[in-house]
Amino acid sequence: MDNRTVTALRVAAAALVFSTAAFHLWWGLPRSIVYFQAYGLSPAGGIVPDPRPYLFVVFAVLLLSGPYLVTRRVVSLRTAYLAGMTLLTLSIAAWVFWHATDHGAFLLGGAEAASSAGSGHTHGQQSTVFLILDHFDTEPVESAIKTIEALGVAIFVTLLWRDPAILPGDGRTHSESRDATEN
Repeated sequence: MDNRTVTALRVAAAALVFSTAAFHLWWGLPRSIVYFQAYGLSPAGGIVPDPRPYLFVVFAVLLLSGPYLVTRRVVSLRTAYLAGMTLLTLSIAAWVFWHATDHGAFLLGGAEAASSAGSGHTHGQQSTVFLILDHFDTEPVESAIKTIEALGVAIFVTLLWRDPAILPGDGRTHSESRDATEN
């Protein structure tokens, strides 16, 4: 893979990471401040009704720390690619899990979770696949963020597989000879 393509993929990955981190901070930070003001460090019931705001902020900080640590040469490119791929995949999986468990009803002992109470938003006995397809159709912001995350995963996988900067010596020459024959 030539240097221009690798650079373009790295820039695209960084843009996707920053986009999803910005969304998670935009959604999570104000809510986590409200929860912190309402519950303090220890909620009376032991757990806040919706842990997502705190998790979103932590997720965004982890995502934003990746490019910083790479540019400071604290983390290798391979580790950064793996971490980015893992974090974005976990975000998608957590989103599916949250909706498949009726918005975290398991946290409240089977009761309807606070985030969906009063909104008329329930999932009933819908299968997980149709549930996620329904959310892609009815929640454009969620579908955009999950699409961004899926594209990020695909780019990180591509970079792990083809970036000459992280390929071992023999793989690098093989990759370079393969690029030479493709051109």
